Amino acid sequence: MAVEPVPVAPDAAPERPALPPRDRRAAFAVLLAGVMCVGMGQTVVFAVLPPLAREIGLLDFQVAAIFMLSAVFWVALGPFWGRRSDLYGRKPFILLGLTGFAVSMALFATSIRLGLVGAMGGLWLYALIVATRSIYGIVGSATPAAAQGYIADRTPPAERTAGISAFSAAFGLGAMLGPGVGGAAAALGPLAPLYAVAALAAAMIVVIYFFLPERHQPPPRGERARLRLTDARLRPFLVFGLAFGIINAVPIQTTAFYFMDVLALSPEAAPQFAGVGLMGASMASLFSQLVLVQRFNLPPHLLMRAAPALIIAGHGLMIVSTAFGPLVFGLVLSGLGAGMALPGFAAAASLAVGPHEQGAAAGLANAAGASGFIIAPLAAFSLYALAPRAPYMMTTLMGLALLVYALTSPAIRGAGRLR
Repeated sequence: MAVEPVPVAPDAAPERPALPPRDRRAAFAVLLAGVMCVGMGQTVVFAVLPPLAREIGLLDFQVAAIFMLSAVFWVALGPFWGRRSDLYGRKPFILLGLTGFAVSMALFATSIRLGLVGAMGGLWLYALIVATRSIYGIVGSATPAAAQGYIADRTPPAERTAGISAFSAAFGLGAMLGPGVGGAAAALGPLAPLYAVAALAAAMIVVIYFFLPERHQPPPRGERARLRLTDARLRPFLVFGLAFGIINAVPIQTTAFYFMDVLALSPEAAPQFAGVGLMGASMASLFSQLVLVQRFNLPPHLLMRAAPALIIAGHGLMIVSTAFGPLVFGLVLSGLGAGMALPGFAAAASLAVGPHEQGAAAGLANAAGASGFIIAPLAAFSLYALAPRAPYMMTTLMGLALLVYALTSPAIRGAGRLR
């Protein structure tokens, strides 16, 4: 078996003039508000689309295909946009992604409205809905890689993990607030939540355009290397991110079904109980990112070892439990682990490459984690058909393998340790 190289964190050689600490905090606040808006849009769509889709005659597998195709574009194009931000600056691509997000949400809502009022139907309506949602995956994927690159450009290696954790927490906080904002906007109409998020994104585009500072200098021509998926410096962290992405996607996609079957709940009651569990997992994830990582400045190698252990405990508890309380506690443990894993492998990838490769590294790390949401449904629901506990047995075994990998990999052992 080939020995993995231990990545060496590059010396801080900033290509962008450093901001004073106060100005940097203000810039990050503006940027993370935009990221939070994108996270909000994710959960609003997940909440709004399924019932509306049934009203316009779409089948459940057609709804799943809408999300999956957008995710495929997101995974495929995120690294591309990240590389472009390495060459031409972060801010243009942060703005491009937010613009794509806002346009996609507005057109997506309008296409559904055409179906609700009977102006369009059948294959043409479905194609329009797919196309408008795909704009999010194609163009909206520019924002995360560029935003993480912006943070990496302006944080020294010792603070990189905390900076990346703030990005993950902003997205997670937006995702947690999304249903509440959507519920309030829904009083104005079933599509109002989608238009409201599009309007918020449009407002953030204006704010970021005027108030996010960037003085970009293109990297020297000799440093414009193309960072590849097979790059030995990144490969261990991308493998970790892909495996974690699959593990993390399974409870998100199956918890409502699992609670309904294990607790013998009605279809009407299951979403409420599952919502409590998933909310607990989200809050635990935010606690990891905003308190544990930020307060104690935990290094990437420790995060990537603690995360699988917590996930093993959480999913193992879900396998053996038949009561609501232990099931929720299992999700909370899993959420704590997820909140450590995300900044862990993303920061490790950032620290493994040079200043001129930060956007590309962020794009590849995001793609690795997001790929789990494409792969997980194929495995999880096939196993679920055999037995409800089978997907969690799979994720527990994967978590155990990931823990062994994190403990034995030289690359993970050296992640974030400056030399």
